[in-house]
Amino acid sequence: MFKLALRNILRSRRRTLLTLLSLGGGYLLTALQLSVTEGSYDQMLSTYTRDTTGHVQITAEGYVETPRLYDSLSLNDADLSELEAQPNVVAVTPRIESSALAYGETKSFPVDVVGIDPQREAGLSFLADKLRAGTYLTDQPDTDGYFAAMIGAQVARQLSVGVGDELVLVSQGADGSLANDLYRVSAIVGTIDSAESRRVVLPLRAAQQFYAMPGKVHRLIVLGRDYRRAPQLAEQLDGWAGQHWDDTDVGATSWQVVAADFYRTMEADKSGGQVTMVILIFLVCVGVLNTILMSVMERTGEFGVLKAIGTSPGRLFRLIMLEAGLLAILACLLALILVLPINAWFTWVGLEIEPIEFSGVLFTRYAGQMSFYVFAQPALLIVVATLIAALWPAWRAARLVPVEAMRRL
Repeated sequence: MFKLALRNILRSRRRTLLTLLSLGGGYLLTALQLSVTEGSYDQMLSTYTRDTTGHVQITAEGYVETPRLYDSLSLNDADLSELEAQPNVVAVTPRIESSALAYGETKSFPVDVVGIDPQREAGLSFLADKLRAGTYLTDQPDTDGYFAAMIGAQVARQLSVGVGDELVLVSQGADGSLANDLYRVSAIVGTIDSAESRRVVLPLRAAQQFYAMPGKVHRLIVLGRDYRRAPQLAEQLDGWAGQHWDDTDVGATSWQVVAADFYRTMEADKSGGQVTMVILIFLVCVGVLNTILMSVMERTGEFGVLKAIGTSPGRLFRLIMLEAGLLAILACLLALILVLPINAWFTWVGLEIEPIEFSGVLFTRYAGQMSFYVFAQPALLIVVATLIAALWPAWRAARLVPVEAMRRL
């Protein structure tokens, strides 16, 4: 049957060529679209998770859903070292997160305060790359006894303070006391529109003193080997955290849960791209349906002879389906030869675009993705859609009455 199907495909070479061009063009376009879509999302999600949420967060139970100053966990250097030694963990950094009222010389402004370990944070996120002025944090006070603070661009503008100026923070401590202290601005971070615009970033030690949280943090941000594997890493670390902090309800949460709204938005956007791809393949396969139907009608007399000499309807049905499948597979293989170098260029060189800021990081090109998924999914859709389009012509050929069909010879 394979030989017969191949011979039938080659009988009308012009029609076969046009069909291959149609199917191959559909495959090439959908593969490139999927590559650029997946590559762009991969860029954004990799940057977002590394810079904002990490791949996994270890927090007190309920803190992710409702962050509160009092929901903290104890931490020391031995805890960090043990966590960093866990399988698939690349980097770890602790954070304290709360709010305060910031004062300049004459103005006040509500701010988000983030306490970080300067060295660990620089090795995990892109915070050190976002400085617009000044120098990065140190975890030691200066000669006057003041800790440094990095402020967002919006804070700097609202309070009219710059690098070297003094900044006063007032808030409530975890023990119920009044928290207030004086800091010296060491750097301005990000832009007016960036995520850091309303933040004041303190060294972890300074934040612990300010909020009366000695030896405690709100979040442990964990970076794994791949953001896509975050749920598996979260499950692994959840068991470790439960054993390590057996006196406190502590859990590990993947970034898909921490940033649930963002994740759902990205997935919805990707689904929209999938719908576009399916519509494109559907339009291509409408032409394939017409081609296969014309082929069946031209060979009606031959099919009548085949049935008259004992060929079963099922065998004829399978023959037409095999021809359609061969056309789709051959078109995908030929188009794959063309799309590989194009996609390689998109992946390693990319398309230059106007700079776009995302999570405080500038993107200057659209990049593709070289993966089995990018090439296999469009091929699978093309083959399946072609086989679906061939169902009616194949069924029509199988239902022919020999005597009536042979009259067309």
